Amino acid sequence: MKKCLQQLGFIGSFLFIATVGEADELGAVLEAHFEPAASVEYLQYERVDHVHADQYGPMSYLVMDFATAQEDRLQQQVHAICSRVLNDEPLLRRLSHEGYDMISVSFDRQSQFDCL
Repeated sequence: MKKCLQQLGFIGSFLFIATVGEADELGAVLEAHFEPAASVEYLQYERVDHVHADQYGPMSYLVMDFATAQEDRLQQQVHAICSRVLNDEPLLRRLSHEGYDMISVSFDRQSQFDCL
């Protein structure tokens, strides 16, 4: 019994590490797209699952967080960020494979801008 519990604990730990590793890998890929020298500073990403009350069911959003944008250039910065991600076909395939349905950009916790 004790050996069985140890094995289950080991397997659970391994699955947790694998999940964290995948998340860190996607974060590193996104961070590489937005190098520190760019006009915007990439901070992190978050997966947000949103349940719609229609036939399509839940949708998963990739919300990329950036440091505060310059208000007078907000539209240009959102366009540049979205274009950079949407023009990377391997990244789009990966995001689709991981179950993301929509990509969004956020500069604060109150609002986000969807990439269309």
